[in-house]
Amino acid sequence: MRVNKFLTDTNVLIRLIVKDDEDKFRIMMKLAKKVENHELTLIIPTVVIAECCWLLKSFYQLEKSLIKEYLTDILQSVNVEPEEEIVIEALRLYAEKNIDFADALLSVKSSSTLPVLTWDKKDFKRLNCEYFSPNEII
Repeated sequence: MRVNKFLTDTNVLIRLIVKDDEDKFRIMMKLAKKVENHELTLIIPTVVIAECCWLLKSFYQLEKSLIKEYLTDILQSVNVEPEEEIVIEALRLYAEKNIDFADALLSVKSSSTLPVLTWDKKDFKRLNCEYFSPNEII
């Protein structure tokens, strides 16, 4: 039986987005065709999205709005499955509120489950979630 479902690493997505290695980009385009043709399914772990945000912003100097656009396009492609659907909302907050992706993700998770424990009230003041600093709960 041939494997047709793969957990996808950060370096695979980065090659597709930044196109900085012509050979790998060409291979990625062939892979994208297989995904489009329902021959392969890519699972994108949440940690990979976080790592992509960090790498694309810090190393490649891309704007958060562009990072959100690229990653959302990938995540909403046919036969591409985010590990957690909430990452799309987290990417929106990441770009619109100009906050770290991890804070955006915590905010989205918090909205449906638990409050966030953080020292970083600056970012969380801009988000629609419940949060506390450690000194507030002791």
